[in-house]
Amino acid sequence: MKNIVFGLTLLLLFLTGCSQKEVVVQPKSQSISNIQDEQELSTRMAIIHSALKHLNKSSSEDCSGFIALVNRETNETLYKSEELYKYFDNTSRAKAIFNMLKDENRLVTDILPKIGDIVFFSDTLQKNKRVIGSFNITHIGIVTEVDDDGTVHFIHNIQGSPRIDQLNIEHSNHQILSGKNVNSFLKRCPKTKAKNECLSSFFFSAYGSPIPKEKTHISKN
Repeated sequence: MKNIVFGLTLLLLFLTGCSQKEVVVQPKSQSISNIQDEQELSTRMAIIHSALKHLNKSSSEDCSGFIALVNRETNETLYKSEELYKYFDNTSRAKAIFNMLKDENRLVTDILPKIGDIVFFSDTLQKNKRVIGSFNITHIGIVTEVDDDGTVHFIHNIQGSPRIDQLNIEHSNHQILSGKNVNSFLKRCPKTKAKNECLSSFFFSAYGSPIPKEKTHISKN
């Protein structure tokens, strides 16, 4: 297993080159040590490589456009584009992707994700009031790393370019703990609203895997 991880890490370094201007974030070993299948690890690493090469660049119009870009670059590992039209319900492409993965039993909310998973958020638009359990998906990103303390790092297109932010459900009411950012703000927080109601943990809905799941776990709360 160590040889597989080492080889894929060298491959990523080779593909990203030696440019000092390009920012490349390598997943920590604990983020990939729980992925035992060689083909699954290769798929997930390819997703991460594709996503991270667009970090801080204006390479997509919005959050779902960024996911579509990564999907194209990885031979549609996240979803099949020709099938996506079946899952639109007069909402966004992000919700259609959610609907598709739900139908394919690839959603999970009750365990930590793996790198390469999609992360879904609900009611992130300024005009929306968050309704827990509604699955009104309005934002989407890709998991790049998972820390031992449960902090999930994800890349998403926000304010015009992909950037990396954090999400930690176990510490949902905190932005910073012990000097570490564990939850990022997903939208500007007005003075009339509690700060924790603007954090990524407040808007989190589900993770979606590029690898089929045997059973769907969706919170009803």
